[in-house]
Amino acid sequence: MNDFYFFITDNKRGTPYAPTIVSSNPIYLDNCPKCDATRFNENNRDLSLIIEGKRALPDYLNCGHYSLCIVSDKVIEAWQKNNVTGYTVFPIKKLFTDKKGNELSTNVQYFNVTITGRAELDYKQMNIKIKKQCSKCGYIEYNKDTWEFGTAVIKTGTYDGSDLFVVKGFEAMPICTIKMLEIVYKEKLTNFAFRSYKSLFSYLHLPPAVDLKTIFK
Repeated sequence: MNDFYFFITDNKRGTPYAPTIVSSNPIYLDNCPKCDATRFNENNRDLSLIIEGKRALPDYLNCGHYSLCIVSDKVIEAWQKNNVTGYTVFPIKKLFTDKKGNELSTNVQYFNVTITGRAELDYKQMNIKIKKQCSKCGYIEYNKDTWEFGTAVIKTGTYDGSDLFVVKGFEAMPICTIKMLEIVYKEKLTNFAFRSYKSLFSYLHLPPAVDLKTIFK
């Protein structure tokens, strides 16, 4: 199996972040009429953000809605230059400093990333069973809570080969190849933290992030 990593924002103290999403459209889809689950509308193109923090804006922006993957134009340019696969983007409309509508003065353009690459977990090897699955929206109920899943294992033959991908059922958890780590290191992209995908469900006790210098020095 290839070396895969999942990534989240590093969030060092003082790093600007976006605690509030502003949209003229509902952020969430309506609850599923069959199972009552709610899902984020990934096709919502009308998103603006309220930014808090005075330091330089990061390339990977922590957002008030954790499932949003918000990156700077510098990241998109680096991905395009290196032919990164497995994503689509649309621009964040505006950045504000407060709820009064005062716009943030910056040359940074942020983009909302939808990851299109796919793989599946090996439920059998992870000793996970599906209790039930909604036939309408696809929501899955498992025999254990996600923090009890243990080591993540990708099912052989399900990974589609994309540089960026997510596993079925956990589309808010971006995973990548080592190519992404090298791009972040060489392009000096900020606020990324990478860990082995095997610890994808260890968020109550996360291991230390990968030190990129030890890999690419």
